Amino acid sequence: MIHILLSGGSGTRLWPLSRLRMPKQYLPLIEGKSLYEDTLERHQGFCSDHLIVTNATQFTLAQQQAGSLPATYVLEAVGRNTAPAIAMACQTLDPESLVLVTPSDHLIRNREAYHLAVKAASELAEKGFLVTFGIEPSYPETGFGYIQAQGNVVTAFKEKPDQATAQAYLDAGGFYWNAGIFCFKAGVYMEELKKWAPDLHKAVLGVSSLTQGPDAVGCFKPSLQEMMRMTDISIDYAVLEKSEHVRVIPCNIGWSDLGSFDSLYAELEKDPQGNTLTGQPILPIRSCNNLLLHYGPQVLVTQEVENLLVVTTPDALYIGQRGHSQGLREVVREMQDLRPDLLESYDETATSWGTAKVLEQSPDTMVLTLNVQNANQGMIIIGRNQLKEHPRVQKVLEIWGNHDVSIQCYNMDDKSKTAGRVDSLENWSIEFTPPKGLSKSRFLVLLQKSGG
Repeated sequence: MIHILLSGGSGTRLWPLSRLRMPKQYLPLIEGKSLYEDTLERHQGFCSDHLIVTNATQFTLAQQQAGSLPATYVLEAVGRNTAPAIAMACQTLDPESLVLVTPSDHLIRNREAYHLAVKAASELAEKGFLVTFGIEPSYPETGFGYIQAQGNVVTAFKEKPDQATAQAYLDAGGFYWNAGIFCFKAGVYMEELKKWAPDLHKAVLGVSSLTQGPDAVGCFKPSLQEMMRMTDISIDYAVLEKSEHVRVIPCNIGWSDLGSFDSLYAELEKDPQGNTLTGQPILPIRSCNNLLLHYGPQVLVTQEVENLLVVTTPDALYIGQRGHSQGLREVVREMQDLRPDLLESYDETATSWGTAKVLEQSPDTMVLTLNVQNANQGMIIIGRNQLKEHPRVQKVLEIWGNHDVSIQCYNMDDKSKTAGRVDSLENWSIEFTPPKGLSKSRFLVLLQKSGG
């Protein structure tokens, strides 16, 4: 069985913790481990290979957190939803390959029950069915889609219901939360896609890199133009709601999509007063039942408050009410106009060569700290393209265009300082040979626009 891991989401429902360049699946939310790492680990025992579909800008994170685990990647130039993502992955495989498709940002507590559900799903998938996983509902949730079934036979997919409808589903029985986990043969899915979404099927077949094989680092790289030809549609709408070959495995696997701060609260360790214990020092005084996720530089003190959502990062503070975290969607929409940079990334962002952090920024200057991994112990060159891996740096460099730039670089390890000036911002770079024995080099860099 081949594990297709979908990991291209933005995770904005957990802002300010989650950012476009650091979405929720890569955050150490549960027991110091990211959901992405936990998902890969969960499938080690019964999946022979991992095929990870992610956004090209998140490849560094995905690769770093996968560690030494062998994996192949499909790097999306732009997200087009689950139906195209799964189709591109299946197109790289033998049609008879059995695949297990999972999100990378869900929590599953009962691994034994999950393994049994996967076994049952694989048996149906071997017979040519498209199998989905239905979570036995424990309360009338309005934030999930539902699957209606008679035994294993799916009779309908239901949109997110209102409270009364959700309660009616529970009372009636035979309704399950849609977990977004699927099992089928790669070729069966592609044939059903061809039948029900022929334009999307044709667009996927037109992606040259999927047939040419992965590059030297194990990546398939569909171009932006190739991806824009694909319909932006979920697997449910494109195939599952139309196909006559859909089956469901009802299961109780300790599942949560962690799609809101309210669902996250239920999974976190708490003090005797019901306050979560995560992040930096917290002092809750006569406060109870609060979600307190504190990752800012100060000590967080709360006094006589209850049922609050308080989430802090070094550059943002969010306060809301428990039970209303779905309203964060509206907050994020407004921030797209007010402060889009706070949705994109943190001040410090992972890069292919280390990390870059913006300390100060003005229209004509930018101060950065660089932590550079000394991989080969040879000369390291950090140029314009390398710094543009940080989205805030990228935006500034694009605004500066082809202006001249002066560069001052201070080596924080050996206390040396270098300065330089180049003819064009397109052609500058910082070059250095790290001291032997150091695994990482640290630099303070000042970039200053000059000239017109």
